[in-house]
Amino acid sequence: MTACGNSNNEAEKKVEIKPAPKLSNDATTYANAAWDLINQIDPIVYQKQTTEIEDKVRKPLRQLSTDWRINVKMTDSVTEGKYALCRKALTSLDTWAREVKDNPTASSQKQADYERDKAQCKDAIDNPALGNTSPK
Repeated sequence: MTACGNSNNEAEKKVEIKPAPKLSNDATTYANAAWDLINQIDPIVYQKQTTEIEDKVRKPLRQLSTDWRINVKMTDSVTEGKYALCRKALTSLDTWAREVKDNPTASSQKQADYERDKAQCKDAIDNPALGNTSPK
């Protein structure tokens, strides 16, 4: 029966069952994660570390942005409100990072757009009463 993988010599394979990750539909969670992420990775773009941009900047930005779009819906009990500005900051950092990666010598309006969006995100986080809005 060894051909069927039923050999008595093999240790029994255990299937590990892990709980599903807890998903949040609260934009506050994503806005704070966005703020932490952009502050960790924007120095890579400012320093024009072009070899690091794809893996250390763009991939995590796109992942967080995608998770946010999937998990926070307008029909949820708590929706984005001003926290959408933090999602916009993720997008503008990604756009600026792509430009720096493709053309490191370009002086860019994209950097100014990102800095504006980052400031608006900070304002939304500093004023949480304005962040989430009820869909009603």
